[in-house]
Amino acid sequence: MAVGFGILGPLRVLENGRELDAGSRKQQILLAALLSHANTRLSAETLVEALWDDAPPRTARKNLQVYVSGLRRLLGAEPGSAAERTVPAVRISHQAGGYVLHAGEDGLDALRFEQRARAGAFAQALGLWRGPALDGFRDVPLIDAAAQRLDRRFLGVFEDWLDAELAAGRGAEAIERVAETAQRHPLRERLRMLQMAALCQAGRRFEALAVYDELRQLLAHELGLPPSPALARFYRALLCEAGPVLPRTAAPSGPAAPSPPAAPYGPAAPPGPAPAGSPAPPHLLPTDPPAFTGRAAVRHRLTEVLTGGAGRLAVLSGPLGAGKTALAVHTAHRLGERFPDGRLFVRLRGDDGRLRPPEDVLRQLLAATAPAGHGGGPPRPPGRSDPRWAWQLWLTGRRALVVVDDARRESEVRPLLPEAGESAVVVTARPGLIGLEGAHRFWLPPLGVDEAVEFLGRTIGAERVEADREAAARIVCAAGLLPLGVRLVADRLAFLRHVPLGEYGARLTGGRALLDELCGGDPLVRVRLAGAVGELPEAGHRAVLRLGLLARPVFTLDQAAAVLDCDPGTAARTLEDLLEASVLTLAGAPGPAGAVRYAMPALLYAYARERAARAAERVPARHR
Repeated sequence: MAVGFGILGPLRVLENGRELDAGSRKQQILLAALLSHANTRLSAETLVEALWDDAPPRTARKNLQVYVSGLRRLLGAEPGSAAERTVPAVRISHQAGGYVLHAGEDGLDALRFEQRARAGAFAQALGLWRGPALDGFRDVPLIDAAAQRLDRRFLGVFEDWLDAELAAGRGAEAIERVAETAQRHPLRERLRMLQMAALCQAGRRFEALAVYDELRQLLAHELGLPPSPALARFYRALLCEAGPVLPRTAAPSGPAAPSPPAAPYGPAAPPGPAPAGSPAPPHLLPTDPPAFTGRAAVRHRLTEVLTGGAGRLAVLSGPLGAGKTALAVHTAHRLGERFPDGRLFVRLRGDDGRLRPPEDVLRQLLAATAPAGHGGGPPRPPGRSDPRWAWQLWLTGRRALVVVDDARRESEVRPLLPEAGESAVVVTARPGLIGLEGAHRFWLPPLGVDEAVEFLGRTIGAERVEADREAAARIVCAAGLLPLGVRLVADRLAFLRHVPLGEYGARLTGGRALLDELCGGDPLVRVRLAGAVGELPEAGHRAVLRLGLLARPVFTLDQAAAVLDCDPGTAARTLEDLLEASVLTLAGAPGPAGAVRYAMPALLYAYARERAARAAERVPARHR
């Protein structure tokens, strides 16, 4: 039996083209969760939470096993069956206290979509979509987060398809389709820029200018922001090329619009004009964080490393939410004059948290560095057959700054490092990446109380903070003093304008769980916390959840050994592994072994404590 699945739209289960019944609502939720995280282990705790939210029955583990068994029957792969021994296209295995749905491109439309998109077959990839991803299951936070990632990926591929259509001179034929998509996503700037280019290619320049004006008003009304510098430059180029702004009719083969930049992170204008006749240096940085605060000493040292002599490699490490990416981007924005050949940013992981293939990362960098052709098409990276060689060739003799975001291992970074020349690289990573030779390492601790209060004031207003600075200090301390926690509490207070800071501080330190207070409207925060714990080795994963049983997030080795139910030597090795992974920090200056105090960041501790409390409410069930 050949069973295939579709999640690019409503959930579909097909056997040789015939639609099958996926079972009860709970079984369908389980299937949707596993399919949206195909080939990735989901712990039993995560699946129980997806199925029952905060109110699992006492028999939740056993019920979960029943649903898994039902899905295996649907696949024709019950344990020990002949079908399982032949390894069906889609199967479910039990691994380390969780489940993995194994699927290939033949078994799941989302994987086929990704394969075709990476191969450049954009039209074929888009043809697989039947509507919003996992429609009907968006009320489950775990599934909704994955579905939103798929929706964003659809938009990116749609824009790539439109870019290719414009390069081939077929922009006029795509106008109606892009108008429908732009109507659903009116604030997507790259999409709107490409829509303007398509209208210009059809000779409808007046309408293209009207699109910009509509977007400008929407951005101002909805977000209080102006259009990005890239879009503003494109608009100005349109005005210069258009002459008087008058409606006119022209054949589709009329004057082509200026080619819009294709960089996915909204490039900003480079510092100073480029020499006449030469292409502008690549600038592929995210927007400078508007409320960035503090880290002055680290920023100064980081700038010295990146602009100094040999060995311009820096690693920014620290726990989840320490602001590593924000610091790297903020610093890079201020170094334009020191890196005349460009500043580049690349993420090593996709929206789903999975490591991107090294070739994809290199080709993204090469696409940003290749000058656009005069024909207006997207830039073509040189050396496509060997992107690593082409990347090193481009770096030779140039002085560029590269920000490599979210590394977990040294091997992920090494292909991107310049083998010669004066370029610099800054890497963000939770672990310290101690195997990267010659790297200057910067550990990001929590913000100081004054820095965190200043950060809070930049969002909710300095006057409100100064009116009760003592309460503001209590609030940021309760949030853990890491930028992520302070940002969450600032966003919450910006909404609760009527709540005095003293009252809100009492709420944070009272009975209500910290995560419920700060993350109730943002399930992605819990997903990020679950991911940070879930990617640890199984022993580390269990240890973090056990440490959630402690009464305080700051503890000694003996307290940890007691809750981990092991001897102090074993506990010390476990805690050292968690320190290296930036899950724990040292509280205060380290002293003799018995006097060392360990600390878990506030949000992570709240998550571990929440998980431990839920586990304690359940009747222990036999693990398979």
